[in-house]
Amino acid sequence: MTSVAAQELSSAVIEDPATSCLPQELQPHQSPSDTATVTASQTQDDRPSSSVFSRNEEAPVHNVPMRVIQRPLPSELDENKVLTFMEEMKRGDSFTPIEIIKVKSALKVNPTGPKEAFYFAMGGCHRFEATKRLGWETIRARIIEVPAKQMRVYLGAGSPF
Repeated sequence: MTSVAAQELSSAVIEDPATSCLPQELQPHQSPSDTATVTASQTQDDRPSSSVFSRNEEAPVHNVPMRVIQRPLPSELDENKVLTFMEEMKRGDSFTPIEIIKVKSALKVNPTGPKEAFYFAMGGCHRFEATKRLGWETIRARIIEVPAKQMRVYLGAGSPF
């Protein structure tokens, strides 16, 4: 992520800095009216145990900017489900947060360069698509930090790190 993208990200994410897994430079200035973040302390128990999708349900929920999320696998969407989700979201219904996989690594084209943050969504395709079509800038998500080596298994040759 470039420093320009990092600066843009800081203005779009609502986090509690004490529990956020986003870097300090990406933390926004939160106003007292912001109540979109669920807080809980993160510990080693919040990390994946058997797969990248294992997660402690008490992990904090973040509002993650849609523009930073990569979807490396094509989605198989049920159009009616997406449309239903869109209507329910417009009504204000609350949905289960999607899971975002965060990887910090140097790019493979510059392995000695600085580490960059990558955000991947592997599931939640209908919630993601409904949010995207509604033009919403953020989506509720739990962030799972995963080592680059583990994520390369899923991404294969297309991995940027």
